[in-house]
Amino acid sequence: MRGHFTELELLVESHGIDLADRHWAVPRHPQTVHRLEGHDDVTWMPRIYSRDLAGAWRNLRQAFALHRRLRPSRVVTTGAAQAVPHLLAAACHRTPITYVESVARLDGPSLTGRLAARLPRAQLLAPRAGWGGRWTEAADAFSAFVAAPLEPAPAVSSAVVALGGENFPFPRAVRQVESALRGVAITWQVGSTDLADGVVRNQWLSPSDLEDAMAASSVVITHGGAGSILTSLAAGRVPVVLPRTAEHGEACDDHQVRMTESLEQRGLAVMVHGDEQLDLEHVRRAASLQVSRLARLADPTELAPELVA
Repeated sequence: MRGHFTELELLVESHGIDLADRHWAVPRHPQTVHRLEGHDDVTWMPRIYSRDLAGAWRNLRQAFALHRRLRPSRVVTTGAAQAVPHLLAAACHRTPITYVESVARLDGPSLTGRLAARLPRAQLLAPRAGWGGRWTEAADAFSAFVAAPLEPAPAVSSAVVALGGENFPFPRAVRQVESALRGVAITWQVGSTDLADGVVRNQWLSPSDLEDAMAASSVVITHGGAGSILTSLAAGRVPVVLPRTAEHGEACDDHQVRMTESLEQRGLAVMVHGDEQLDLEHVRRAASLQVSRLARLADPTELAPELVA
């Protein structure tokens, strides 16, 4: 949920979609409540988990009622099960759709993306070329950021470690961080990871606390989740990324590895590869870079939505 919302938020801002033209249809979550506080045009939808067909069915009636009331000029969404009821409602109301596939999907569309591809009046935007059919390559959420060297490179005195909201524990990352960063002050967000070693580490930080901690730190270390990486970039930090892998039981597949490899090629991540251990060289390389955010994407796809789901 966190990653998809962060992607969508960055996309609508980078594409210059006016605040007055947005109506958000999202589940309540500390991140969405924090980011949309004071925004009048929000409909809170029950949360739908990945491949949760029953949840999508339960949300369908509310989605249809919302679309019938708002009559949006366009529906803009990205790859998540949360979008399914809104895609179906838009299709039934003959509303144009802009479907932006998640940045985590480099080799082909997600299940939600495959559904979107079957709907009429759907503009299909992919994070890379070569998908065929109606898919068109377009700037992704990461395209809003550029990295440049800091001169002189700062000393590393503090770090933020963010392991995301995955249900899979990630003890390998915790052990590597503690081995490599002895003597460095660490702010943790370990999520579902518990080493049961008696050491107290923050399980969760509020969105505002995490953003502030990242902006104030020397370096950020994350798992390969799109939301965690985008939050780091938005805070001005190129993260060191330890991707979760299926081999170690840290994820259901290796999409984090593929995405992190792509981001490293773009200069937006320092990756700890599978045959490596996190070390000070990774950390110093990331700390020597600063991130700037573009006011608007260089090659925007023009959107004029009323509903962002």
